[in-house]
Amino acid sequence: MSSPSSSIIIEYAKSTQNVCLCLSISAFLIILFVMTPLNSFVLSSIFGKVIILTLLGYTIFYNVTKTNNFSKNFNIDLTSGDWGPIKTNIACSYIFTGFLLVLMLTVLQQLF
Repeated sequence: MSSPSSSIIIEYAKSTQNVCLCLSISAFLIILFVMTPLNSFVLSSIFGKVIILTLLGYTIFYNVTKTNNFSKNFNIDLTSGDWGPIKTNIACSYIFTGFLLVLMLTVLQQLF
């Protein structure tokens, strides 16, 4: 039988896979609607960018929510204590969320 901490880690790993899938779809849509001739058609460009922004917003929300739950389950404080693999993973997840936010702002800038 698995321990509660291993099931929490498995759940977090599955949520990370979901974030990766959402990001892959977003990257495909960014290439499709921003870097191809579809960008010259106003209606399809706006529609595509709204879908991209929605998907990126959901990805950011989902990643932050799952990371917060994961860090609360292990009682991890990023500002104190030794750095282990779990703390490093949580810090990288927050940094990744920051990069997603920059990508979202870049797509938003392309919209206007």
